[in-house]
Formats: sequence, structure tokens, C-alpha cells
Amino acid sequence: MSTASGEYWLISVPGEKGANDAWDKLNRATGNSSANSKYSIPDLKVGTLDQLVGLSDDLTKLDTSAEA
Repeated sequence: MSTASGEYWLISVPGEKGANDAWDKLNRATGNSSANSKYSIPDLKVGTLDQLVGLSDDLTKLDTSAEA
């Protein structure tokens, strides 16, 4: 990664057996050719896609009510 060019890549790697196994494997594979950083993505607070769609519909209704 060249920091002078301002180019950044965001990649996702498949999980391994342990929490840090994929991270360690990525660092070994890239060596000194890149500067790797972790970015934790939080889990969704909603269990299923149906629940998420339902909450989105509810939010739209509440937004309309609040604007009125």
C-alpha cells in the first residue's frame, strides 16, 4: 500500500478456526508489502432480515408521524 498515493483497500477475509487466525494468515501472506489494520464491524442488533425490514417500515411510519 502506498500511503503517498492515498490509495486504501478494504477487504474481507473468510474466518478461520480462531479469532485471530485469519488476521495472522493475512499478515504472513502480505509481509512488508502492505500496512494492515483491523476494522471491527459490530454485529447487527436485529436477529433476522425480516425483523430488520419490519423495523425499517416502523421507522418510516414514525418519521412521517413526527414530521406531521
